[in-house]
Amino acid sequence: MKKYLILAAVLGLAACDTLSALQSSEMSNLNSCMMTEAQTRLTNGTLFASGVMATAKDISQGCIKKLALQKAGLDETALNSATTIINSLRSAAQ
Repeated sequence: MKKYLILAAVLGLAACDTLSALQSSEMSNLNSCMMTEAQTRLTNGTLFASGVMATAKDISQGCIKKLALQKAGLDETALNSATTIINSLRSAAQ
């Protein structure tokens, strides 16, 4: 019985380490996305157009949504759908 308790404790610690590594990786991806978005806005001259908190909220929420869609595998699907929609509208307008 002791062996099973020790094994369960070891597996529990390993799971915590794995979860921590995943969270660290996701946080790293989020920070990278936010840095890229802030840099893009700085280059475009729009970074300081709104207040700091409003801009920070917009950037963070945008990156969270973007990364969630990528993780779900929907980023490519959405891109393909948007391309189809735009091409259809362009053909209809001509």
